[in-house]
Amino acid sequence: MAIVHIYSEAPAYRWVDASGEGITAVDDIARAVLVYLDLGRRDQGGGPALERARLLLETVLYLQTADGRYYNFLRDRVGTINTDGPTSYADWGWWAARGQRALVAGYEAFRTADPAFAARLRAAYEKGEAALDRALTETAATESTLHGVRQPAGLIKGGTDVSSLALVGLAEWYRLEPNDTTRRIAFRLGQAVSESGAGDGLTYPFGLRPSTTSSTAFWHAWGGHSVEALARAGQTFAREDWIAAARDEAETWYGRLLTGGMIREIGVMPRRYDQIAYGQAPIVLGYAALAEATGEERYRRLAGLAAAWFFGDNPAGVPMYDPATGRGFDGISGGNALRVNRNAGAESTIEALLALQAVADDQVAAPLLAARAVEPTNGGLIVEAERGRTVSGDPRYGLQDWTGEAFYSGGRYEALGSGDSLALPVTIAAPGTYDLYLAHLRQAASARRLDLEAVHVPIPPTIDGDAADWPDAPPIAIASAEQVLRGASSWPGPERAGMELRLAWDAENLYVVVDVHDPEHTQPGVGPDVWRGDAVWLYLDSTGQRTRVDKKLTLAQTASGPQVWDWVGQAFLAGAELAWVEVPDGYRYEAALPWASLNRQIPEAGARLGFEAGLGFAGGFIDWTGTDPDTASNLAPLTLVDSVAEAPPTVARDPRPEAVAVRVELDGRTVATLPERVSPDRDYLWLDRLGDPLELAAGEHEIVVSFAGLDLAGESVIDGLWLIPRPLARAWLLDDGSQVRLTFDPSSGLLEWTQ
Repeated sequence: MAIVHIYSEAPAYRWVDASGEGITAVDDIARAVLVYLDLGRRDQGGGPALERARLLLETVLYLQTADGRYYNFLRDRVGTINTDGPTSYADWGWWAARGQRALVAGYEAFRTADPAFAARLRAAYEKGEAALDRALTETAATESTLHGVRQPAGLIKGGTDVSSLALVGLAEWYRLEPNDTTRRIAFRLGQAVSESGAGDGLTYPFGLRPSTTSSTAFWHAWGGHSVEALARAGQTFAREDWIAAARDEAETWYGRLLTGGMIREIGVMPRRYDQIAYGQAPIVLGYAALAEATGEERYRRLAGLAAAWFFGDNPAGVPMYDPATGRGFDGISGGNALRVNRNAGAESTIEALLALQAVADDQVAAPLLAARAVEPTNGGLIVEAERGRTVSGDPRYGLQDWTGEAFYSGGRYEALGSGDSLALPVTIAAPGTYDLYLAHLRQAASARRLDLEAVHVPIPPTIDGDAADWPDAPPIAIASAEQVLRGASSWPGPERAGMELRLAWDAENLYVVVDVHDPEHTQPGVGPDVWRGDAVWLYLDSTGQRTRVDKKLTLAQTASGPQVWDWVGQAFLAGAELAWVEVPDGYRYEAALPWASLNRQIPEAGARLGFEAGLGFAGGFIDWTGTDPDTASNLAPLTLVDSVAEAPPTVARDPRPEAVAVRVELDGRTVATLPERVSPDRDYLWLDRLGDPLELAAGEHEIVVSFAGLDLAGESVIDGLWLIPRPLARAWLLDDGSQVRLTFDPSSGLLEWTQ
């Protein structure tokens, strides 16, 4: 067998292992197979490339399990498989999708030259495809909605990214070996990916395909293979609608990135850095696949232009691929050469090679590798709310980053109540037409009450799984669609993935009893491996300030008995007691968690903590708040009380959309007054376009945002504003002295090329 080392660090470029995981991974090995097989085809089967591909394929076969899933990492050169790492366990996900695609490519390369080896690859591929079929069947779910937006069912782990990668492999296998099973699985994934597009040229999220069904808009560049997948699968299966969907995304979303500047992710404001090869390569490969599917030369040109990133057409102005050594550098974190990470890990090098192999021999695309922008990128001007000047009232300054489906730009926001307004200075460098967008919180007409209470017990309960000695307190239900953080389309409902918990306390312990609704308990792991099976997750901020998650615990029934694992301390929680028993429709956990192990002194009534509880299910996660529990500000306030008073599940709000509203003025003129109480389920961060396009002169301007709602107790949460020029345009100089120019018109969604 052969391996590809994970990391290679400058300046010596010695091999570096992945700490705690191992020395090599299918994630990289499988992609390297594709590189070597391409080199082998170029050498017409000669040279060392084909033999290297064979050795790497042996490792892919070695890391496949008997049931068709894959492990990811080898720990050492002896071949010890990491079976319990956080990114190496028997699964059908990212590394399985890559392994399967490598087997397909290997089968095609060796079926004539070495039929016996090709037969092994075929058997392994079919075993892996059967495992994928089972995984999709086990997570079968009906369609769902999030914030009123239909979420497609049938995606692997709720992700368009990993589903697209798997779809590429399925399409390539069907091209070689047409069969009904491959076609059926591919149609399920292809249709789900195709239907996931959102927005258009003017409307956020601008025609992209959200990376996950846990958000209606969040997108990250790495692994965004949807254009490539839909183009290739559309061509293979004669699905013109899939090709059209790929074309729409390539024109509208990729076109925005080429003209307005590459980003790392968006949701709701864009984050530009870090930019990596694995974010750029899918764009190159998407355009190349679309060129093949449509026969249109313009997509070959766009593929070459996107690949120019690797030769210096990037914010740092530094080539990210070094032809002298073959290295691909690890990323760009800023707009100058000092912000280039010159380490050269396997992923960066391999993704660079995959992108360049797609265009290097193309007489239309290759000349564009030398393209250099002749004008600064102008993707718009972001104005952060927290940089504003208070005009009236007392706006509330807030700190929060990731919400579970979006992030606040810069991790900060301003909340405006009755009488509050902020002035935001804006400097326009070039006169023209601009669209103004507001990043803000869309709010629901009613709000779930998130406050929790733990009741004091004069006599501690016996930790035996019998809740008869618990105080009579109402259970806290985690069993509704709005509490699903990830995988809404895969959630099987409260009867199969829901729970109720109760909380109590005394001077020694925090007590938790949890009734889980789950017809089948599965837990193959122990200690830190329990995350792969059934477990209850608890998150705490012992300070009550909700500024850090200082305890993250799992309650799990394992083959070694009940265990409480502390993920922060990476050890079993000292002094903890846990019992587990089966109950009708599921099972029960009962735990005593010592205050001394929870970083808390002896408590008293009225003390507060930050708290969250959650439960994983196939394809997703559900928790009390419905938000990301690893973000401390998302934790619910937990108060220690002497007695519990039953509280209503919702907080009454004025249901009218205009009850909470924000008014935006530019240079003294009202641009828009935007109603914000418009969410059909829960509060969420969003980006709305305000009014008609604005004609702005170069120079200084002022934006004023004010609370304009009818509910005087309401609050408008403002992240910032984004002024985007219309159209977006960029020009490049080529080696022959000619210039090319791309212009993206957001109102029509058209991407125009002139040379």
